[in-house]
Amino acid sequence: MEINNSSTRHLKWQNILFTILFLTIISLLAFLSNRYVYLADWTVNSQNSLNEISLKLLDTLEAPVEIISYTSNSRIKQSVRELLKRYQQLKPDISLAFVNPNADPEKIRSLNIVVDGEMIITYQGRQEHLTELSEQDLSNTLYRLMRARERTIIFTQGHGERSPERGANFDLNSFTRHLIKQGFLVDTLNLAKKRSIPDNVSVLVIAGPQTAFLPGEVHLIMDYVKAGGNLLWLGEPLNIAKNQPMNGLLPLSELLGIEFLDGVVVDPSTRQYDISRPDYAIVTDYPRHPVNEGFSTVTLFPQAAGIERLPTYLDDNEERADISNKEEDHSGQSLNSSLNSSLNKHFKMTPFLTTIARSWIETSPLKDTVHFSELLDILGPITIGMVLTRPISDELTAEISKNNIADNPSDNIPNNTPNNTPNNTREQRIIVMGDGDFLSNTFLGNAGNLSMGINIFNWLSHDEQFIAIPSRIKDDIVLEMSPVMLSLLGGFFLFIIPGLLILSGSLIWFKRRNR
Repeated sequence: MEINNSSTRHLKWQNILFTILFLTIISLLAFLSNRYVYLADWTVNSQNSLNEISLKLLDTLEAPVEIISYTSNSRIKQSVRELLKRYQQLKPDISLAFVNPNADPEKIRSLNIVVDGEMIITYQGRQEHLTELSEQDLSNTLYRLMRARERTIIFTQGHGERSPERGANFDLNSFTRHLIKQGFLVDTLNLAKKRSIPDNVSVLVIAGPQTAFLPGEVHLIMDYVKAGGNLLWLGEPLNIAKNQPMNGLLPLSELLGIEFLDGVVVDPSTRQYDISRPDYAIVTDYPRHPVNEGFSTVTLFPQAAGIERLPTYLDDNEERADISNKEEDHSGQSLNSSLNSSLNKHFKMTPFLTTIARSWIETSPLKDTVHFSELLDILGPITIGMVLTRPISDELTAEISKNNIADNPSDNIPNNTPNNTPNNTREQRIIVMGDGDFLSNTFLGNAGNLSMGINIFNWLSHDEQFIAIPSRIKDDIVLEMSPVMLSLLGGFFLFIIPGLLILSGSLIWFKRRNR
């Protein structure tokens, strides 16, 4: 090619044009990289990516999410940023801010912040506290805020029950604070003063009464159960010396088809945990049930009573046959007959908390040392937590509520229906416990008692479908090698590689020396 002024100008313009095109392409790529994001997680099990369930949840969030983390710890801040970054990549309107809790202690106390790094999450004017930093806990909190369904927990009062408001060792105000953080609304109800149960109750709680309920109060509770209401009954060991050892609730236990066994559960395995009291029970294995889903932590139950199904209680097959025969003999019955057969249907019972086989129910007065008596005591395993469920038709529930109100105009029998669609069938849920101490202020912090209590209320309020994010096994962070392989690997780096370097260096030096 002949070089002249024309060819030089041509090459110069080519270089200028190439530079302009190159910078333009780089600018376009930079612009597109801000508009469109492509992420690829090549780690085993996609450990740095959100689960598919969390991804679907983010697609349903319509409004911005505000998250405030109360911490001054740099490591906690970094962990929060790393987790939130995964959410923010898919939902940019999730904002994150950090507040130093030491800057304004009085405000921190008013916000009920008790854990370093605790977060307050706000969505559409609703707030929840989050104390555990994990994808499952964060996604579940967002799910609860999105649902926006009020879950109201009512504790009966007026009979020496455990109070959700007081701070005595016997009471439950520490657990109540955790319920409130989970989005529950907690209130109390004295049935002697207000002869009605509100119709917005998610769960009615009877927490260890010490004196007898009045017959009218028991009638209100039984009507609530007949109308399909969810119930948590925290029982205690029976006091046979009392005139009414069940504090007037015997008709309720007969309605449910359960009985509390006389005596206190004794668990010899408590000695392994340095517990000297013989009347403490420990649960380590959990039957398959949604309440126990993914639960493997030890739980402690002081002074628990055993629970059994009433001997006269029909099993499901006998019950279905009995109802079928009645329907054949009385095919012309009215809606009230169908209603009664539905609402008087017996519960399906499932033990969800049982003690070990070596435990027993001690019927004699407790002493420092106790021994099992084949004649007097009941050998384990002992059921101390029973789940009762049955299907309830909302149409029939509304009808019985109407009939009861007509018979008792002063009573307001709740419908407790999440979905009032005609002919909609839902599941009534009841849990009967042989112990209430495990949620008390004294014992709440033991092992998994708090988590078990939260699981119970979530299930009773029909929120057991909270997102179960499966944990990913990080199987690419551990290098397993035999001792022989480790020795060979160490010898390779300690001797072979240095020897090769010395040999090659010596050869090069010797070759250059002979030039």
